[in-house]
Amino acid sequence: MDAGIVSQRVTPKKQYDKVGGFRGFPVIDNSGSRCSLLLAAKLFLYLHSFHSMSFSSPIHPCAIALGSNIGNSGQILNAAIALLDRTPKIKVEKHSQWYRTRPVGPPQPDYLNGCALLKVELTPRELLAKLLEIERRWGRMRREKWGPRSLDLDILFFGDRIVRTPPLSIPHPRLRERAFVLVPLAEIAPHWVDPVTGKTVGDLQQKVDCSGVVPLKNPMLPGQEPPQLLKQRLAYQGRKFNFEVNRLRLPNTVEGDWECIRHPGGSLAVPVTPEGKLVLVRQYRFAVCGRLLEFPAGTVEPNEDPAETIKREIEEETGYRAKTWDALGKFPLAPGYSDEYIYAFLARDLEKLDSPPQQDEDEDIEVVLMTPEELEKTILSASTSVDAKTIASFVLARPWLAKSSN
Repeated sequence: MDAGIVSQRVTPKKQYDKVGGFRGFPVIDNSGSRCSLLLAAKLFLYLHSFHSMSFSSPIHPCAIALGSNIGNSGQILNAAIALLDRTPKIKVEKHSQWYRTRPVGPPQPDYLNGCALLKVELTPRELLAKLLEIERRWGRMRREKWGPRSLDLDILFFGDRIVRTPPLSIPHPRLRERAFVLVPLAEIAPHWVDPVTGKTVGDLQQKVDCSGVVPLKNPMLPGQEPPQLLKQRLAYQGRKFNFEVNRLRLPNTVEGDWECIRHPGGSLAVPVTPEGKLVLVRQYRFAVCGRLLEFPAGTVEPNEDPAETIKREIEEETGYRAKTWDALGKFPLAPGYSDEYIYAFLARDLEKLDSPPQQDEDEDIEVVLMTPEELEKTILSASTSVDAKTIASFVLARPWLAKSSN
């Protein structure tokens, strides 16, 4: 036994001490007998706290470019986004819409291009390895410089880092001259600062020719003639929509600046109860300083099927669930200044939910039941304000409603 421990004892003291360290904790004097026990306990607590600490990797914001011109490019790009978001230590924060672009290099089909913002717990080299692995899953073969490819994934920015260590070159050395990169990147990150030039993505985009970059947001309809995009400036990026000022050349060759609200679209239901009554909502709208009578509707989330959007919204806004759905069609809501389309559906065989989902905090809604005849009289009387999308959808639903009443 260690003779130096036999005669030691522990006494409580109310001051700091070299060994005790905390006020009111028992400390050592030279005549105590429990020094080694106290030291062992302190060592255990220290090691336990050390091992229980969470040493998480730092999270880095990143921007990447995506492109494809072989196979079903739209499906490939959507699948690549989904796979990235499922990859450990990678989170997809946002991605742009897809754009049809002219190819660079040898003759080949047009591309679909876009960009995505990520948050990663990886080093630049580790992220590159993940992107190359995903490319290979779609059969990417690097045979020809700037040749066609099934999937192309490039790191554009990695925070504010500048990396010039082969095979890495960050920021991407040619992003400042490529409209097919800057246009989609400016859509989702216009204020990201290029660490090399000190300029924002929005500023860089305005210095390139954007005429060969056409958004693939809505399928081309008969009679559509897209204008030539000469310059694009994102004036405002909001929670649900963006506001752009575009320099365009119209099909009649006229050039000018046009303002446009870029909206993901809305989905609307014309709900009909088994008794033949329409389910509407009276909702407060701050823009008109009052309440409007509307069919339930909601904003389509990125990459969401409008049919899924309205199934969610009708339950949240009205407390009803529909068993039968019929598509009524789609229409532009305000094409003079917005690209928003409304997707209208007829919702039948309604059932009242016992526990409907909670409404959004920013919604002030009252459910209203009306017969089709009562709604028509309300629209014509102008005594109650009915919004335009409700009136248009009611017209689309009239043939269905007349058929069901017979």
